[in-house]
Amino acid sequence: MEGQQQRQPPAEMGIDVADADEHQLQTLTREELQERIQQYNEQRERFDVAPTRNQLLGPFTVFCLIMNRTIASGIFTQPVNVLRGAGSSGVALLLWVVAGLIILCIVTGWIELALTIPLHYIFRNGNWMRISAPRSGGDKNYLEYIFKRPRYLMKCVFGIAFIIFGNLAGNALQFGIFMSVAIDPLCQEKDGCLKQGRVVGWGVSVLTFCALINITTRKYAIGLNNFFAVVKVAFVVVLAFMGIIYGSTHGDTCRQISWQNHGDSGKLGDVTMALFFAMYPYTGYEQPFYVLAEVSQPQKSFAKSTLIAMITALVLFPLVNVSYLCMTPYVGNDALPENIVISFFERISGGTGTESTGSIRGVALLLAFFIFGNLMAQTYTAARVKQEIAKEGILPWSLAFATGNDTLLSRLGPWSGPAGDKLQPQQYQHAVSNLDAHREQSPIAATALHWIFEILLVLAVGLSVEPSKAYRLLTYLYTFVIVGVLGLFTVGGLLYLKIDSIVAGRRSRNWRAKTEWRPWLDPLPAFIATVALAFMLTTAFVPPSDRDQDAVPNWIGPTVGWASIGLGVLWYLGLLFVQWAGRWKLDTKRLPVVEIDEDGQAIQRAELVEHNHIPTEGGLRRRR
Repeated sequence: MEGQQQRQPPAEMGIDVADADEHQLQTLTREELQERIQQYNEQRERFDVAPTRNQLLGPFTVFCLIMNRTIASGIFTQPVNVLRGAGSSGVALLLWVVAGLIILCIVTGWIELALTIPLHYIFRNGNWMRISAPRSGGDKNYLEYIFKRPRYLMKCVFGIAFIIFGNLAGNALQFGIFMSVAIDPLCQEKDGCLKQGRVVGWGVSVLTFCALINITTRKYAIGLNNFFAVVKVAFVVVLAFMGIIYGSTHGDTCRQISWQNHGDSGKLGDVTMALFFAMYPYTGYEQPFYVLAEVSQPQKSFAKSTLIAMITALVLFPLVNVSYLCMTPYVGNDALPENIVISFFERISGGTGTESTGSIRGVALLLAFFIFGNLMAQTYTAARVKQEIAKEGILPWSLAFATGNDTLLSRLGPWSGPAGDKLQPQQYQHAVSNLDAHREQSPIAATALHWIFEILLVLAVGLSVEPSKAYRLLTYLYTFVIVGVLGLFTVGGLLYLKIDSIVAGRRSRNWRAKTEWRPWLDPLPAFIATVALAFMLTTAFVPPSDRDQDAVPNWIGPTVGWASIGLGVLWYLGLLFVQWAGRWKLDTKRLPVVEIDEDGQAIQRAELVEHNHIPTEGGLRRRR
């Protein structure tokens, strides 16, 4: 790639840069990167390297990341919560389909944004050209592009919300529940024998183990992720057909699926909460977006792999719920089992009480094993999002959290460059210009940040609320904040860009001319997702009929969810105050090394992150 003779494209080239951030116009060549290495300032700069070509994630791993994250506690535990709110088996199945379609509409918007931004303008072969080089971080990047001003507002809003709730603390508690059941199969929460301390202890242990895996090895963690995904998909397929076949051949239980309402539930507040619970298992769609810079040939295969995974979930999840209902017909909330999958296998085994302890123990261990895989995948991706947040300079010690490190396992062996030259650790630290062969990286400090907040949630909620109710509250909060609020901002903003391109014409941000991928029936998916999420977030305050099913009032969930967004705004105001008091202005630059690969696709090979505190006029006068 040729060096850049000028930092901004000339106006006569006809390139619209009106809505581009400064850092989007600045990319580094390898030669420029090498020059910056010579001038490296550890006080205000960090280098981050992308995985080498051999370390990149292929289409199969993208599929497996979604399926491993998607198939876990949700599809095995949430069906009871959905039935409780729906009040009818037919309505419950409909909610599973509707939830999947809403998520699918969100996914198409994410794909369109992911394959288009960030935009870079590079000088190549004597001409300026606009390219899209996908970056990790997911909707953080999309929100920052859509809502550009004030510059650091959306960075703070997303960053604080994701740092607090961008984890699976609820699943960790469910892991503890299953492990407790495996130890004592006859223990029922309603009997008071399911101790909160034991459940929390298991949750803290599994989260700590997942964090250690994330900083120890990347290669084997990804391999283990793919193994989990294959086993989980096979298990859910078998589970779906087993229940339908068994229910059809042992009576008429499958025929008892109906629209009949059993009890007082099924009203607006109940259905809205049930829809949130039904959406939760589908939320694994975010995983590959969070690490998109680590995906091989994203423009070529990413959209296909992601859509295949989500369509697979959209088919399997309603189908497996039919299977559950064929085995355990819904006749009212009072008759609902604590876990419908354990009840499923109890009936298959033909035993009850002490006769079924073996099957209960085996199923509980298997489901706990599945949740472990789910937590491992989320730790891998979410820690990298926290690293991306830290790169923006909005956190204390941001550069420390923004740093990637050699994984612990990779440090055990020597590392050599392409020519076989051995490098000492201190030499390798600044040898980031060698982008074709380096040790695998992991954000160790960001992993610690991720671990701290999920442990805090496990302790705060798990020790104050009964285990199953704590699980419901934490999964509801995750869906409300990460999928609901941030999702609404994203798809609503995308819909605005689309309408703006049509209505404003040349005065618009011209999104239609920039986008690299469009969904079928565009812009209908963005419209459906925006309307659905807006409706759900509005009706979330409507109280459910069964107010005794949770230990906290129904308004606590949405209030805490919106409060996390408000905390992000307060963080932004605090950042402004600190800058004003110190008489300086934060200037964050992210300068990527963008190259065109052999397939003609733009890829980000490395990135220089620079945090500058520029003195304002008052600060300069004070210094004088």
